[in-house]
Amino acid sequence: MRALAGFIMRGRTEACIVALLGNIFPFVSPAAIGLVTLRKGSAEGVIVALWAVLPLIGTFYFSDGNQLLTLVSVAALLMMVVSANVLRVTASWQWTMMVTVVVGVVTALSFGGLFAAAIDAFVQDVAEVFAQLAKEQELQQAPFVPGRQFILGLMAWMLTLSAIASLLVSRWWQALLFNPGGFQQEFHKLRLDSRFALMLLTAVIAGLYLPSEYKPWLQLLSVPLLICGLALVHHSVRVLNGGGQWLALVYFGLVFTGSLTAVLLLTLGFADSILNLRSRLAAFKNR
Repeated sequence: MRALAGFIMRGRTEACIVALLGNIFPFVSPAAIGLVTLRKGSAEGVIVALWAVLPLIGTFYFSDGNQLLTLVSVAALLMMVVSANVLRVTASWQWTMMVTVVVGVVTALSFGGLFAAAIDAFVQDVAEVFAQLAKEQELQQAPFVPGRQFILGLMAWMLTLSAIASLLVSRWWQALLFNPGGFQQEFHKLRLDSRFALMLLTAVIAGLYLPSEYKPWLQLLSVPLLICGLALVHHSVRVLNGGGQWLALVYFGLVFTGSLTAVLLLTLGFADSILNLRSRLAAFKNR
């Protein structure tokens, strides 16, 4: 990865090549955009992003695939410039995550207004798939069918989570080149101000009383707390000299148990913002 990051930083041409071809692999194109933006500013980041968008433009005009999903992918790449520039200017992961959440919401709602017909057609396609599954499985009770708000919320959640995850990779690459070990220290210190954490948790709890249609919006609001919970776990494993198997277990839980592990991490992220669990862990270790 260090070699790839070094190649990106050799110049604009190299960065654009990686961004153009990186769409084949997860996180490569957006992380390249993020790395360039972090080091050289938003103007250079936009240029690299435009090269990353080129294959998607071709897909949009010449492919029979879902054009809506292609446009969402374009928005995800352009969001990287915004998120990376916020981190570059503020040097604050808290503000970066909060702004990314807001941009994700605005982008999804904009799609809902500008491409209303495409969204409605996509919702209809999803409804037909669910209806066919219910018929094949002979379900007695009609299953939940995602509607317009569910799809828009899912879009906002995917855009936000993708941007933050890709930006973490960008920051890791930056540290490999210019500040070895710096990313680990930065990530392990990641926590939210208690006011932000309380605001997010209150919104999530209040949203539990809303219909299932709004569930992705709750997941979106919980993303910053989830990331902070992961940071706390990484920090705790290092301080307590735990093995990598503990981190593997956490990520295994996220993939295969989903909401259960996510709720645990969210709770840890919130508790850390209120109680500063890192300082308590240090005090425990030094006894």
